[in-house]
Amino acid sequence: MILFCLIASVAVGSFARPASDGGEVVICGKVLNRDFYPNEREFRLSLSYFSGQDVCYTAPLRDDSSFFFRFPLCDALCEVSLANYAPRLYVSAGDSLYLQIDFKDLLHPVVKGSRAALNQGMQHFVGEGYYLPDYYYAEDVRASGEAFDKAVEKGYEERKQRRADFLTRYSPGDDVAKLTERMLLADYCAERFRYAREHLRQILIEKRTDWKQEMAGYEALLPEVNALLSDEVITSAHFRLLYHLNFYLQYRRYAVGDESFTDMDLVDEQQGNMLSQFLLANMLGNSLVHNDTVDFTTARPKYDALVQVPVLRYAVDLLYRRTMEYLQHPEEYSHYLLYGDASDSEAEQYMVPLRSLIDKHRGKVVYIDFWGVHCPPCLAEIEPMKKLRARYSTDDVVIISICGSGKRADYERILQRFSLRDTAIESLFLEDWVDSSNWSKIRKHLDIDGIPYFLLVNKEGVIVNYGSMVRPSWPQTPVQIDRLIAK
Repeated sequence: MILFCLIASVAVGSFARPASDGGEVVICGKVLNRDFYPNEREFRLSLSYFSGQDVCYTAPLRDDSSFFFRFPLCDALCEVSLANYAPRLYVSAGDSLYLQIDFKDLLHPVVKGSRAALNQGMQHFVGEGYYLPDYYYAEDVRASGEAFDKAVEKGYEERKQRRADFLTRYSPGDDVAKLTERMLLADYCAERFRYAREHLRQILIEKRTDWKQEMAGYEALLPEVNALLSDEVITSAHFRLLYHLNFYLQYRRYAVGDESFTDMDLVDEQQGNMLSQFLLANMLGNSLVHNDTVDFTTARPKYDALVQVPVLRYAVDLLYRRTMEYLQHPEEYSHYLLYGDASDSEAEQYMVPLRSLIDKHRGKVVYIDFWGVHCPPCLAEIEPMKKLRARYSTDDVVIISICGSGKRADYERILQRFSLRDTAIESLFLEDWVDSSNWSKIRKHLDIDGIPYFLLVNKEGVIVNYGSMVRPSWPQTPVQIDRLIAK
């Protein structure tokens, strides 16, 4: 999410220590042959974590072609990525790395400093073609599980042979040998569960009842997954596995007829397994990136008792603190959302339509809904939005509904179907508000990767909440609006 990454970039070189135990890490270096990519202006560093919950930092590429990161980290050995130039680095609190990156030879970054042997060994494994994280082949989810198993087993054996060739050539230390072995196993399990989730989904569509027999092999793999999650280093391969496994566990609940389960039910289902820690951290992190601190506060006793993996606690604690900082003091980030920053002066222009819409209603609370005509979750929020509109005076609250996708005829039919023209909701069709080019830029800048998407703006024109969580049906939405009216 942009909020997590943006505020992290401000924190490079100056930050408050996270709640988890830990210290600082320094990663710095120099670029050779910079004129080969003259438009490169900054580097981005991220901690391997759940998709959409990135802990990331940015640092400028200085005039002398040097760069510098200093950031907090837990004491456990963690995988971080310097985007495009060093996809896997391994550090823990107190470590210091120096990188030499040649823009004409990006496959061979030189790594010096703490854990130099481990990092240089992993750079050889990743950068010289020995490591293939993705399994490339086309398979139909309706094909037999036996055919898929043969294909994936063949791919796994090929990867293990590549690793054996790597070990023979470079003779790295035991730590590199162990880490590469565990990465390959995590990738293999991820591919198995990627297929399993899609195959089980197809079984559900076909309303078949024989799924248990077909899924037996994947169920037998779960103990090995739990052992993987006890690894000393939790890598991006582990989180890719968890992404697919989480969907598999959801479809499995549907398959037994449970359609009302919650994410916490999945956590409780894995009681006593390492997997439960990761499921709970993912659930709470996902709510925090949508600016909801209620779930975390409610589940705090369970989180404190259950989640002990250092990288999980570090990331969730950091995300909670930054989410709270934004909700309590949103001015700086709101300014970024509306105006961009010094390195993105173009946003000053293409964000004008949104700024003008907000400025038009200064002195009132403004609530904006972005939706689409072919989006069932969007349509499900229309009646709750009408109730929200009826709750407040138009002198206090402005509600604006912007249809960002679909044909005008379909848009008009929905307005009629839900009697939206009979309400005090200000309804706008996208092309009447902004052209498609600027809308694309606005979406990217606001990080609108799905709809419905909402903005909540105070009387001073500051965006105090945003995202998919602050929807009309969320109980906390009127609570937040009430507070803004009272101020």
